Amino acid sequence: MKTSGDVQGSKPRREKTKARARAPLVGTRPLKVMMHLRGQMVAVKVVPAVSTTTHVNYQITITRGRKVLDWVPTRAEMEQIARAIAQDTELHNSH
Repeated sequence: MKTSGDVQGSKPRREKTKARARAPLVGTRPLKVMMHLRGQMVAVKVVPAVSTTTHVNYQITITRGRKVLDWVPTRAEMEQIARAIAQDTELHNSH
């Protein structure tokens, strides 16, 4: 027979946490920005590929002229691309 909600030595129950904030969404349209990467002026196209409630995966295509470059962006380059895309969307979204 239970006398109390706590059992000796057990931890108290955790309260339910609130739902996590959704990941910022660039939108469904692809974004294309011109930027310097590895000393060259290239066009970077970012397309949302997979979207969940907590994160968004993007497909990044880097082109120079009409040629698609098979570069794998480094972590620093990814941050640079993200900053450029954020600035670009901020300019488009501000009224």
